[in-house]
Amino acid sequence: MSWPSVILFAPAVERAALEARVRAFGLVPDPVTGDEKLHWEGYSYYLDLSGGILSDYEPDELAELAARIGEPYGVYVSCQSMDAARTFLRSALDGFDGLIDTNHFDVLRAGEFLALLDRHPDWDWRRHPSTDLG
Repeated sequence: MSWPSVILFAPAVERAALEARVRAFGLVPDPVTGDEKLHWEGYSYYLDLSGGILSDYEPDELAELAARIGEPYGVYVSCQSMDAARTFLRSALDGFDGLIDTNHFDVLRAGEFLALLDRHPDWDWRRHPSTDLG
C-alpha cells in the first residue's frame, strides 16, 4: 500500500509561516527526488513545499479553497504510515489555522481535524471519511 499523504493549505500570504513551521521539524533535501525528507520520531516523511501540488486540483476545487482561506498555498506531505501521519500532524497542526486535505474526500479546518484525531485516535481517513465518524 502507498504511503498516506495529505495536503496542508494556508493562505498564500502565510506561505513563509507555513514553510517555517514545517521546516522547523528538520527537513533535508533528498538528492534523488528533489523533494525534502524528514526523519522524525522514528518515522520517515517526504514533503513538497514548492506549492506545485495546486496543479493537481480542478479550477472549481481551487475556487472552493480560495473562498475558505483566500488564495491557497499547499504543502504535500507523504507519511511512512498512518501512525507516522497522526504523529506528525498532531505536532505540525497544533496552532495552525489552515486547512488539511486528507486526499480522501475531506478538506477540514486543522482544528477540526485534530479534534477528530483526539476523539478517534486510530482514525484512518483513507478508509473512513470524517462524516462516518459521528
